[in-house]
Amino acid sequence: MAAASRHALIVGTRWLLPVAIVLALAGAAAAHSPIARLVAGGFALLGFAAWRVQEALRPTLVVDERGYAIEQRGQEKLRVAWTEVQSVRVDRKQLALYVDCGDKARNLFVPPPRGYGFRFADAAVICERVVAAVSAERVREVESLDGTPPPPAPPTH
Repeated sequence: MAAASRHALIVGTRWLLPVAIVLALAGAAAAHSPIARLVAGGFALLGFAAWRVQEALRPTLVVDERGYAIEQRGQEKLRVAWTEVQSVRVDRKQLALYVDCGDKARNLFVPPPRGYGFRFADAAVICERVVAAVSAERVREVESLDGTPPPPAPPTH
């Protein structure tokens, strides 16, 4: 397996703070009184600080030859070795997978691109690397990770 790949956790609301900062700066520019400008500027500064903290605390999934790990602020928070993986369900169409290691708190879920409030950067690379690292008898291809069967085919006449 190649060098470790790193995949940032991307939350669906990541754009809210930058928009709030821009709006607060616009409010500061449009304000007529010095107090209003100071308050709006303070909100912009507070939003910027919150955005920086949010970026610094963002978890990263690391996939390497030993297994997968979650890092935060440069420190490993958990690690699962490939030998601990009991099963992998993969939906290649959606670039989603679920890795079961027997401990719910340490299982890995890479969600489909739609329908969840988060995703990982480069999900295709994660799926490829996990499937390559885990023995074939522990990998199962599925139509959907949520367990629902695929819709029936339309009748042909």
